[in-house]
Amino acid sequence: MKNITGKKVFHQIFGAGIIVSVDDRNISVAFGNGTKKFIYPDAFKQFLVTTDTELQLQVQSDLEEKQQKEEKGIPALNRIPNISKPLKSKRKNKMVERSNIAFKCNFCDGGATQQRVGFNGVCSDMVIRYNINTAKHVWCSDKSCPCREYLDGTITREELISQMAGSGSVCYESTMLRDWRASAGVIQTGVNKGKPMRLLKVQPNSLAILTTRKTDDKEDRRFIFAVFLVDDLFEGDAREEGYVTTRSKWKIELTPQEAQKMLFWRYYLCGNAPEIIKFGSGLHRYVSDNQTVQILRDIVEIKEKQSEKDFAEKFLHHYCTVNGININEVPLPNGALIQRKRRIE
Repeated sequence: MKNITGKKVFHQIFGAGIIVSVDDRNISVAFGNGTKKFIYPDAFKQFLVTTDTELQLQVQSDLEEKQQKEEKGIPALNRIPNISKPLKSKRKNKMVERSNIAFKCNFCDGGATQQRVGFNGVCSDMVIRYNINTAKHVWCSDKSCPCREYLDGTITREELISQMAGSGSVCYESTMLRDWRASAGVIQTGVNKGKPMRLLKVQPNSLAILTTRKTDDKEDRRFIFAVFLVDDLFEGDAREEGYVTTRSKWKIELTPQEAQKMLFWRYYLCGNAPEIIKFGSGLHRYVSDNQTVQILRDIVEIKEKQSEKDFAEKFLHHYCTVNGININEVPLPNGALIQRKRRIE
């Protein structure tokens, strides 16, 4: 690997930084609030971006080399143990019950078509303006964010789009359905504010549920636009946020029309306050097996193309089999939207 120290990078939370050291597996980046370590080159798939052409080429080359080495080895799925039982956490050797996870994603219409909600490219100008000026999302609003630079007139839209070339990105939403990878983000409040979020309850064969809402929609219109079966995860530590991903075939993307029928709060409710429909500041919620089976069952029902319906049904039965779930014992959905309807009636 060439010497990449001194190169400028950008992080969704920490802002602009400079690579100050490199070893066999990690890079250290100096930000305004301190130096952080990242796994190299993996961090450039999700957390770091750069406008430096030389660094972009180096990262892309190193990612391709790593992927080739992995493909020559044992496939990731073949290394996954049977996880219908709780796994031991690496921390303090405690038993941790497996859970599923739903992610709150900022709306991204990058790459949107009649068959795709987005989340695979740079957002439209309208959504960029909303995310920065109205929603004021942390990374979107950061002066180091490429979208903010574009809105401020520092770079052109062509330059902004060029940052998506190869393995590049402008934010993790822009590559979510390209890389099938979702991040837990950082802790928003308390003494640990700003520290990476851990995903201790998520294990291989957990279901990841990707949710969002359009810019002009209220929270009760939050919808599910994709699901995938986790086959690799990084719990999160002092270096970077936790994330989950998949390289398997077990993933489903919904069309915009299908996604509007899959309202997240139809299945989910806050245990201590079932009448409240509010995701809060966190980027994820843990979801039960019953709720995930309900989601997968409804995906089977809404799929119109027979080939997609057949695959969704195989997905459902595979998920239940590997996790030891009796599908016949799973009740109907009873989320916050359904409970609110009952109260009104």
